[in-house]
Amino acid sequence: MKQRLRAIFKGPVVFYPLLLAAFPILFLYAYNIRETSMGEVWLPLWVSVAGALVLWMVLTLILRSLAKGGLATAIFLLFFFSYGRLYGVLENSGIFTPEHAYVLPSMLFIWGYCVYFISRAERNFATATKVLNIIAVALIAINLFNIGSYKVRLAAVSADTSVETSVQASNSSAESTTLPDIYFIIMDEYASLSTIKEYYGYDNSGFANGLADSGFYIAHESRTHKAATEYSIASTLNMEWIGEEVPFDVVLQRIAHNDVAEFLRSKGYSFVHIGILDIDADLNYNFYASNEASAAVDEFLRIAWNTTMLSPFYTYIFGTQFEDFHRAAVMDSLELLKKMPEVQGPKFVYAHILCPHAPFVFGPSGGRIGTENIYDRVDKQVYLGQYIFITGEMERIIDELLEKSESHSIIILESDHGPRTLGKDAGTRIFNAVYLADNCSRYLYDSISSVNVFRLIFNCYFGGNYTLPSDDWEP
Repeated sequence: MKQRLRAIFKGPVVFYPLLLAAFPILFLYAYNIRETSMGEVWLPLWVSVAGALVLWMVLTLILRSLAKGGLATAIFLLFFFSYGRLYGVLENSGIFTPEHAYVLPSMLFIWGYCVYFISRAERNFATATKVLNIIAVALIAINLFNIGSYKVRLAAVSADTSVETSVQASNSSAESTTLPDIYFIIMDEYASLSTIKEYYGYDNSGFANGLADSGFYIAHESRTHKAATEYSIASTLNMEWIGEEVPFDVVLQRIAHNDVAEFLRSKGYSFVHIGILDIDADLNYNFYASNEASAAVDEFLRIAWNTTMLSPFYTYIFGTQFEDFHRAAVMDSLELLKKMPEVQGPKFVYAHILCPHAPFVFGPSGGRIGTENIYDRVDKQVYLGQYIFITGEMERIIDELLEKSESHSIIILESDHGPRTLGKDAGTRIFNAVYLADNCSRYLYDSISSVNVFRLIFNCYFGGNYTLPSDDWEP
């Protein structure tokens, strides 16, 4: 027995299978590090490594070689973690409609043949093992470096309290009882009127006309400079264009501690945030993150799961838990927004509604769509359905806010950017509707950008002295 074990473990040092099992999880985390916490990574990471270890040991005993078992495990890991992407390529190729019942067995069959040839080979795979060890170490090192450097930069930015702001405060603020509530509502990736008509064949003028009848000004030519949520929101909340030359970590800090909120706080406002971003608000509500959420509604684990051979079984195991959780998060955010007029005192409410942005979980009337369509950006009807749904919800919310507000509220209803898959032009066109008092609304104009909206409001309502920079992005 001892001689048999010596024969199995004789040969080159092998450790790459465990590193290759960790690599896809670390790569996915490094790629999504800005939206993912490390707590979401540990479970899939340890499951992946532990599973690879068990498979490696089993194959080692079957093939009677640690090196052969490692090579067979590495090939399986390649097939296992590339399955979802390969299936997606086949699905989008248009050549034929793939079925898991055929694709999955085919990949396992090919892997079985590989294991057979490895078992028949009369070599110890010493060279291949050394090469794979080096490759695995390099892959892990690159990802750990990227993760570590991001954490260091983020810590440095968080510790830097010398970020300059352009807040202009006056000593003669109005009495808090006369201050209007301010609602800044973002519909994430909501297409402009021109975009939705040009690319989706949908006429949304009824929504715009209804808002106009209620006193809103519709800025038909409004744009943002970059079809990216963080840069767009940072620019709006700091009333200046923030370009790509600004590090992303700094952009996040400019959102968390922004000029608009600081100006309004100096006037006696409380700051309420409903949404998904990390913001220094007096009241923070994020229904998209829940400590009670199961692994099924963990976005990171869901993405990792669906890139693997386990993808065909997700729906069978978890059903619609993820869709249910996201639907509830959107609806809870909308319901809370409706209740904001009941909060006492002047308030600045920033509500970021993750809709019609993917995942697509609402049909036009709010019904469910197929689980297979929740990230479908090819079929335009999927996005359009969710777009129509959130439009209807916003109509009702605006009516509630106007009816319940005791003072003459300010309402800014915008999209952070348009549908990015349609290209830069459509991605930078935004929906922009603003509700102001008559004496201030006359200063609004058709091409006003989100950068200038708050400057104009602060000038008109609070006696500010802000100049209005060009609405065209100038790097």
